[in-house]
Amino acid sequence: MSASTRRLPDALTRNVSPKIAFPWVLLGILSPLWFIYARSLIHALIIALIGISPWHGSVSPGDLGNDFLVFWPVGHLATTTDAARIYDPPWFSAWQSSHLMPHTPRYLQFFYPPPTLLLTLVTAPFGFMGGFLIWTLSLTGTGIALLRRARVPWIIIAAGLLSVANLFDMLAGQLGFLTGAMFITGLASVETAPATSGFIFGAIVLKPQAGLLAPIALLARREYRPIVTGTIMIACLCAVITLISGWSIWGAFLLEGMKTSHQILVAPFPTTYEQKGASVFWMVRSLGGSVRVAGVIQTISAAGAIAICFHAWRRPVTDRTALIALTVMLTLLVTPYGYTTDLCGVSIMVAWLVWEQRRLEFADVLIWMWPALCPIIAISLHMELTPLILLLGAIRAYHRLDGIGTTAPACYPASV
Repeated sequence: MSASTRRLPDALTRNVSPKIAFPWVLLGILSPLWFIYARSLIHALIIALIGISPWHGSVSPGDLGNDFLVFWPVGHLATTTDAARIYDPPWFSAWQSSHLMPHTPRYLQFFYPPPTLLLTLVTAPFGFMGGFLIWTLSLTGTGIALLRRARVPWIIIAAGLLSVANLFDMLAGQLGFLTGAMFITGLASVETAPATSGFIFGAIVLKPQAGLLAPIALLARREYRPIVTGTIMIACLCAVITLISGWSIWGAFLLEGMKTSHQILVAPFPTTYEQKGASVFWMVRSLGGSVRVAGVIQTISAAGAIAICFHAWRRPVTDRTALIALTVMLTLLVTPYGYTTDLCGVSIMVAWLVWEQRRLEFADVLIWMWPALCPIIAISLHMELTPLILLLGAIRAYHRLDGIGTTAPACYPASV
């Protein structure tokens, strides 16, 4: 046996610290949950491909059963005289049932702000299945382009795309990957391209809760130019959708859309939504708290997150990636309305921190896989614990603002 051959078993049997090995073992143990989401997404994409093929008669919109059952109709109604009625739950459910599938679940309602309609217009020229494919490719492709603008490494983008959060986001036909990429890119551009950063932050009005801490970061840095450009962007988006759908869209949103979203927010735990929830409000509700108690604790959480964000952006920071990660995680502790699909940005930032540190830890695996674990725990234990996971990630990111725990060889653990 040659010397090189003898060295191979030595390398394979070399002692590895349990602290280093355990996260990889845990990731392997949890991998079947990842495969469930990956398989479901592949299945949905195959259904959509069949839907645009000559054999489309074998599938129906109900076979997808995701939030695209909301986004596709509003994309077709936004330019019609019925645009404002998309916020009328009985009318909208009746339209869905007559044009998409009989007995569409009533919880599939549109209650997003009017500018979100601009996104859905990309589906207007297409049928349901073709529209789903275009919707998925458009949101994902735009998110990738934004992350590359922020100079996020390709391997991190790949990790974000393959994360459970994004697999579920694409399966649900949701906006999490796009809005996560927008927020990350805006934060990364605050000092290098402030005007661009403002435009990106302004565009998050498409789903405002995804970027609630953007103004806090800008004020802490005394970056007023992005605030101006962001305001201009919001005004432009609002003006465009008003021209397309009419003034009545705003009254319908304020009277009916916000009423619907409030009903979903305060519904007793669990419902179809909260089992995959990511808010302090729903966590308190899952533990038996009343709406009032949940509102008070949510307010305290939001105030704390705002204060920490302001302090973090005000002080000198060595690790800019950690600062962005901290802000992304704190933002989800501000909004009372969030889901595991909104953890796409969190998953990207966790992977980025791991890559820079060159070391995987237990907490990284837990956060990255949490969107798969969340519904299991919510259903079996009647507890929505996502805010605790976000708090864990925020604490770890905060500890790294000064470069603590950064790049080290994988075989030499760095202190955290």
